[in-house]
Parts: sequence; structure tokens; C-alpha cells
Amino acid sequence: MKPKKWTQFRMRIPPELHDKLKRDASAGYRTMNAEVVMIFEKHFAETEKASGALGSNPDASGK
Repeated sequence: MKPKKWTQFRMRIPPELHDKLKRDASAGYRTMNAEVVMIFEKHFAETEKASGALGSNPDASGK
């Protein structure tokens, strides 16, 4: 299996959001890093799906 390359970056978030992230990660038996990656992947999948749905019918007038 080929190892993945990961990019690291620092992120500053409000303490309240950090607490929510920590709680949700723990509830899902994930690390906080895995939780953030999951949230980003879900967001971008939904964004791409929405873009595809809008782009699938260039003539939205229904004619």
C-alpha cells in the first residue's frame, strides 16, 4: 500500500468551536485531526455535488 502524503498547517479557532470539535471527535471515536478531515471532505463533496447539479442543465429555463 502506498503511503499518503499529508500537508500540515496550523489553524486558530475559537475555544468554543475547539470544544465542540473535541466532543464530536470523541463521540465518533476519531482523533480531532480525523474529525476535521471528515468535515472538510463532507463539505467539498456536497459543494461538488451541488455544482454538478447546477451545471448539468445549462438551460435552467425549462424550455
